[in-house]
Amino acid sequence: MNQRLARWRLVDEALTGRASALVQSSARRWLAWLLAHSGDSQWWLAAGLLLWWLGEGRWRMVGVRIASLTLVAGLGSTVLKRLLRRPRPNGDAGLLYLPFDRYSFPSGHATRVGGLVIVLGAVAPPWGAPALLVWGVAVGVSRVALGVHYAADVAAGWFLGLLLGFVLLTFLP
Repeated sequence: MNQRLARWRLVDEALTGRASALVQSSARRWLAWLLAHSGDSQWWLAAGLLLWWLGEGRWRMVGVRIASLTLVAGLGSTVLKRLLRRPRPNGDAGLLYLPFDRYSFPSGHATRVGGLVIVLGAVAPPWGAPALLVWGVAVGVSRVALGVHYAADVAAGWFLGLLLGFVLLTFLP
């Protein structure tokens, strides 16, 4: 089993290294930074609360879903990070990650955007769900390219987020 885990880690680190090659130029790095932070919890929590407060009918419920998903995804990914304790790669974490968020598995951003793809995709026009999916993938890849997550962190976050999104839609139709 340890050999399998070692091989898995080598593949994960290789994928992570390839992603970092995507942002060698300053323009690409800036774009990756913008994409990475488009999934930040404070923006989505604020958007959800504003829709809940100012929205009417269907949009009010969308606000409740966004805010709920943001909170549950944050709590779920944080609990798993604390239990699993996988250190972040040596990337550009800088001042963005305080000591309470020094672990990387699963990615909280990927968890959040995975859930948002489901929650927002349910109310999006026909072209909206594919656009959300592209955005969700771009956020995850940018997190890996910037060196703040390994590829497996993002994959696990997407899976968890998709699951949370489906569960949320079941309980908040």
